[in-house]
Amino acid sequence: MDVKELQRLTLPKLRDFAKQETDLKGVIGMEKEELIKAIAHAKGIAYEVSAKDRSAIHAIKQDIRGLKKQKAEILAATPDRKKLKRIHRKIKLLKRLTRDLAHETKTAAAAKAAQPAQPAAPAQTPPAAG
Repeated sequence: MDVKELQRLTLPKLRDFAKQETDLKGVIGMEKEELIKAIAHAKGIAYEVSAKDRSAIHAIKQDIRGLKKQKAEILAATPDRKKLKRIHRKIKLLKRLTRDLAHETKTAAAAKAAQPAQPAAPAQTPPAAG
């Protein structure tokens, strides 16, 4: 099983999988991404954190859908060219923004993959109190 398959599972199925296949504790209180990361770590699956801000892209796409509804309403009522042009321009800019965010994500992921892994710093123990 890889990370993509884990992401396709629902949260209850992920919790069941974590309980059956791993010895993770506290899976009930974990969010989906946190649980996927924990399962991947426990199973030794390579997990790369996505730099893509899904919530930002999702919000932009919802705005686009709302603008398209407005456009349909204007067309149904009276086709006002100025309003249609303004809405079309907003939609175009928002689509460009989503593509730019996706491109930034790809380049950030590629840069992170090309960067060599840095060794973890050794844990320092506090001096013994005497």
